[in-house]
Amino acid sequence: MGKKTLEETVKEQEFYDDVKHNYHLEFQQSEGIPIYTGYHFTDLRTLEVKPWSRMGGLGAYVNLYGEETMGDNYVCEIPPGESLKPQRHLFEELVYVLSGRGATTYWPREGGPKRTFEWKEQSFFALPANIGYQHFNGDETKPARIFAKTTLPALFQCFKNKKFIFENDFVLEDVDKDFFSSEAKIYKWKPPDYKIVWTANFVPDVRAFDQMTYYESRGAAGLSVHFHQSGLTRLYAHMSEFPVGTYKKGHAHPPGRSIILVTGKGYSLLWQPGKEKEKIKADWKPGSLFGVGLTDLQGECWYHQHFNTGAEPARYLVLHVNSPTLADKHIQVEYTDEDPEIRKIFEDELAKSGIKSKMPPECYVDPTFKWKKK
Repeated sequence: MGKKTLEETVKEQEFYDDVKHNYHLEFQQSEGIPIYTGYHFTDLRTLEVKPWSRMGGLGAYVNLYGEETMGDNYVCEIPPGESLKPQRHLFEELVYVLSGRGATTYWPREGGPKRTFEWKEQSFFALPANIGYQHFNGDETKPARIFAKTTLPALFQCFKNKKFIFENDFVLEDVDKDFFSSEAKIYKWKPPDYKIVWTANFVPDVRAFDQMTYYESRGAAGLSVHFHQSGLTRLYAHMSEFPVGTYKKGHAHPPGRSIILVTGKGYSLLWQPGKEKEKIKADWKPGSLFGVGLTDLQGECWYHQHFNTGAEPARYLVLHVNSPTLADKHIQVEYTDEDPEIRKIFEDELAKSGIKSKMPPECYVDPTFKWKKK
């Protein structure tokens, strides 16, 4: 091959710059609302939000480290007695109600029949791609606030065109299905733990949800359930709960998890592989959000571990977006192999709350130790 001309070199550099360009972040910046980036947010219910023209309420983006091109999160507030603007978009969305009560009207086809379901604080629901919908605040005296996870970043990096994403009239498969029917299918998944999978697009109250099953392998006599939603392909969720005075085993997996605390008080530790002595401590309470998938984008995932130091069981809801490049592989650290400092930090934190550890001494010395089912 001959020497490249200046014009060829410029075109090559422009192509390279285009591939590296973060179109999603550029879109977020054009929205005129706050953009928060980090691994831990103390309380989504009090996060500052500002007028959001596209949505018609108040909002803020919440970007978690490690999932820059996979998924994003936002908080949106609906003023008392008002509604947001009608929406339609090609990305999928999971919604958790932080506060307030209201309703969502949706319509699969423009000009077609509309259906409505009501929600309240602690409700959780899914919005399949490219259905029309509109959120309403049902309280004349208090704002309603929602938190949502979407698949928008990957979509923007592929298509780059806002009009294509938000004004596309293509009708997807199963569009006429009643996604929010009160009926739900339940099945068991992956022996020997047999976690329950609840297939439904609407859960009225995750705090009161009582269909979780014992999840032995993660320790702490915890409970778990998976939520799979009809019409979604890259988003899903799970919820876990573990008792007072206990903590779960350390583990690592790819990014793309938004963990929201539903009940309880405690903290999580995060650390980079090979740097166990440089742990980051994230304290949490109801309304807290944190991510656990910090990565260098070459597949190195950070470890994380959850600790309950409060006076009630700790329950958290996890919104997932599947990585397009990394397999959903989990690495776990058994109690017998963990850094001894982890146990010391936990017991020191319990002492501050006047709570005794309920961790069986045997779990630290016997790798075959089995927790007693509650």
